[in-house]
Amino acid sequence: MNPNSLNTKLKNAVRIDRALRFVWQASSLYSILSGIVVIAQGILPLVSLYLIKLIIDSVTGLDFSQETSLVDPEFSKPLLYIGMACGVGLLTALFNFLTDYVRKAQSLTVTDYMLTLLHEKSVATDLAFYESPEYRDTLFRAQQEGPYRPTSIVNGLFAAGQSGASFAAVFALLFMLNPILPVFMVLAVIPGVLLRLKYSEKIYAWQEKRTEDERRAYYFHWMLTGDAHAKEFRLFNLGKHFINQFNAIRKTLKKEKLYFEKRRAFGDFVAQSSATMAVFGSFVYIAFKTAQGTITLGDMVMYFQGFQKGLGFLKTFLESGAQMYEDNLFLSQLYEFLKLKPKVVEPKNPSHVPKKIRTGIKFKNVNFFYQGKGKNVLNCVNFSIKSGEVVALVGENGSGKSTIVKLLTRLYDPQGGDIFLDGENIKNFKIDEFRKKISVVFQDHIKYQLSARENIYLGDIEQKDNLPRIKEAARQTNVDDKIAGFPAGYDTLLGRWFKTGEELSIGQWQMMAISRAFFRDAQLVILDEPSSALDPETEMKIFSKLKRLIKGRSALIISHRYSTVKMADKILVLDKGNIVEQGSHSELMDLNGKYARLFSTQAKAYM
Repeated sequence: MNPNSLNTKLKNAVRIDRALRFVWQASSLYSILSGIVVIAQGILPLVSLYLIKLIIDSVTGLDFSQETSLVDPEFSKPLLYIGMACGVGLLTALFNFLTDYVRKAQSLTVTDYMLTLLHEKSVATDLAFYESPEYRDTLFRAQQEGPYRPTSIVNGLFAAGQSGASFAAVFALLFMLNPILPVFMVLAVIPGVLLRLKYSEKIYAWQEKRTEDERRAYYFHWMLTGDAHAKEFRLFNLGKHFINQFNAIRKTLKKEKLYFEKRRAFGDFVAQSSATMAVFGSFVYIAFKTAQGTITLGDMVMYFQGFQKGLGFLKTFLESGAQMYEDNLFLSQLYEFLKLKPKVVEPKNPSHVPKKIRTGIKFKNVNFFYQGKGKNVLNCVNFSIKSGEVVALVGENGSGKSTIVKLLTRLYDPQGGDIFLDGENIKNFKIDEFRKKISVVFQDHIKYQLSARENIYLGDIEQKDNLPRIKEAARQTNVDDKIAGFPAGYDTLLGRWFKTGEELSIGQWQMMAISRAFFRDAQLVILDEPSSALDPETEMKIFSKLKRLIKGRSALIISHRYSTVKMADKILVLDKGNIVEQGSHSELMDLNGKYARLFSTQAKAYM
């Protein structure tokens, strides 16, 4: 890690105002209420101390040489002070209740607000960031620290505010007795706070250094507890292997972190010892003043308890400040995440996206490489997809097929060349409006553990209440019969994550994904390996009516099944990032080039 970067973050940690701004934006009303109860709780302990002094002094001043009773007028003053102390105690209990409620309500509100910020930034971040280990470290730290650190700051504010107000009152009280006493009290607490700050910085630096290891341990945990790897883990007996790897990382992390915690705990012990000596040192002075007759017995109790409580208030105040410093230090990881700027940016003066594609889509001299790779994935790619045309894209794995889909949907922008829609560069359109014109079924499509209805209408959530269209989309892929057979029909939960869920086969999940794509009123439908999990009969039924399904729209199909590819109007053959052949199936077979060899090789497998 860059030392200058760490120093910058340490300086930024002093800027607690950013964290306070988050708290205020999330819960301004609770912030005001917390201020009121904190001030009240800060004053009440001093009132209680003073009443104890009055009680003791009024009792010691009574003459008990003759018999007296509770109703004796002589005892009325102590009774009054005791009643007032009881009232203060009840008031303190009330404010304790209010403080606890307001703190928890504010903490929940702030946590939800921070999670919303985290979610909004995550979905707005470019896809390219997810392919960067550095970004994954940043995201992991933000996820780990972002949601709960502001809540901790809220709690710290409560503690610091209440303790600060109480300490100020006690400071003034002790200052009147002897100005040295409150200064002595402050000096007794400072060493422990400085040690706390020192080790907060050390632990922060250690965590930044070890983020990737913590992320790797979490990856093993995810594999061990999730369903994605469950079959292979049992079939190949991999559980113990990955448990050992997880434990090895956690053992190293625990050993290193405990080293810091042990040293910090020793520092706390030293600080606590100095504070204890300060308390009883002050008691010697206060007792001596009482013996001299300079102060009363009630004063002695008040000042001693005041010094003791003041030391506790000051310790809590400074430790709360140190905790907020530490929280803000770790919260800087969230700031780092929130400051990420997208590379795929909105145009300043967007052009209008055409409602219907007229001339089509055109790639012109497009070059692209992934950050950190250096080598081009696409080299001066040129092709077009006309309105109403079905184009197939074929090529070996790693030839750049999926990259073309990412560029076409503006998940990435090319480093060279341009992509046009009806003659307009797609960079000139608002991103969301442009993407509404495109519907995609990815090879790694999502299995939403939601209802069948939701699984389809997520293709166009603006039409979520249009059940006839939802059913029509399901009929287009022949998955409607399966859904109709469920007890709750289209309201049936799919998958096994939640109760009453119904599982689908891999092919049926893929048909749901294709239905979702057809449900969207898109001008371009992209099917990335759409039939990999479909049986040949279902595949033939879907693609034999593809022309009718797109209804004048365009389609781009990426497939390794040449029985599907041959139905396309035009076939593009991609090899090592270059379009090496293009034409219809018959034209490419007559050319007897790469496509003909690939097609013939696959056809022989079925002979």
